[in-house]
Amino acid sequence: MIAEFEDWGASAPAGVGASFLPECDSTNAVASKLGQSGETGPLWIVAGRQSAGRGRRGKIWKSEGGNLYASLLFKPAIEPSDMTAIPFLVALAVRDTFLDFGADDVRCKWPNDVLIGGHKASGVLIESSARNAKELDYVIIGIGINLMHFPNDAQFRATSLKAVTGNVIDVRHAFQALSHHLFDRLTNWKTSEITPIAEEWTNSAWGLGHRCVLRTATDTFEGTPLRLAGDGGLVVGLDNGEERSLYAGDIFPVGGME
Repeated sequence: MIAEFEDWGASAPAGVGASFLPECDSTNAVASKLGQSGETGPLWIVAGRQSAGRGRRGKIWKSEGGNLYASLLFKPAIEPSDMTAIPFLVALAVRDTFLDFGADDVRCKWPNDVLIGGHKASGVLIESSARNAKELDYVIIGIGINLMHFPNDAQFRATSLKAVTGNVIDVRHAFQALSHHLFDRLTNWKTSEITPIAEEWTNSAWGLGHRCVLRTATDTFEGTPLRLAGDGGLVVGLDNGEERSLYAGDIFPVGGME
């Protein structure tokens, strides 16, 4: 199946494959099928459009042409319990990419979105497969970057690189930058040390120390995000003085906070 795709390997770091297809259901779905068939990568799947793009918790990701839709399939030499740092590494790599292309005020939003000027410009969906607690079969890092287009009806206000910089960024050019930034961060990652990653992410985080609306699958409440927990959860200060750690959910501004 890969042989039918356009080879973008020259745009990826040495030793990393990359295949482009004009349209697919979702790059994560294509990568998942390859992973289930025994492919371990490292291999990027990049698409011009997605007919069934998806975000976290089953949300629809609108996928117009001109944006970057890409998924990295690889088999890291780590245990499933070591994956805590990956969402934050990915967000930082996306932030690196935005900075390359002239964006200002680029911040990471828990758990793995990236904002420009307080508006969402990228989303990440990370999936994995493991048959036991000691070994991963594969990991898929799906990344969508708004280069040209963004939805006007998103729950969290959105934007694009073109909207904030005025520049039209070619998809291949953006992929080249992203793939190299993520490669560098994953290659230099010491799995036993999440603290340096958490500190860098925190220094560029959106919403910490500000009152926000927090939504989980079962609850909506207001609180103040305070810090990352050692296991990647978000520690939130509540009105009664207690703290609560979240591991899945969304954060929204209160009172127009940027």
